[in-house]
Amino acid sequence: MSSRFEKLFDYILKVEGDYSDDKHDKGGKTRYGIIESEARRHGYKGKMSELPLSMAKDIYKKDYYDKNRLEELKDDRVALSILDWAVNSGMTGIKKAQSTANDLGAFLNIDGVVGSKTIEAINKITPEKFLVLYHTKQRRFYESLAERKPTQRVFLKGWLNRVARKEKYIKENL
Repeated sequence: MSSRFEKLFDYILKVEGDYSDDKHDKGGKTRYGIIESEARRHGYKGKMSELPLSMAKDIYKKDYYDKNRLEELKDDRVALSILDWAVNSGMTGIKKAQSTANDLGAFLNIDGVVGSKTIEAINKITPEKFLVLYHTKQRRFYESLAERKPTQRVFLKGWLNRVARKEKYIKENL
């Protein structure tokens, strides 16, 4: 596995934590940020509280890092930020990366599929400009979600802290 993936995976583990079974979390039981339905799709049959770290790592590599072609992004900060939002919100994180690129001059289809055009467009943008706008969109997304779905309001502070923590990590480590 690439050293970039290893570095980003270590970060994701820090923000996702270990095991969780919050009744308000739409994902249900999770371990290392992997929801139960995702683990089952990958053939896991055991208790979620016992999901092996190696399996979580394989899922992140295949379904989030490789699928979204993050190795092809020139900037580690941008790759980390997109990976983090995709892990937390699925295809929304990818669509918002595409819309961010469009807001900064690209002409992408906002389809949630990372192809050569998406990679090329994001790589042409100054990383700092991309990240400022992308993180603003992430905050707005969480605020809108909490507004639309009252049961999710309990997570808003944590979601906003997640973005702030990511920004701090990027500034200090990448």
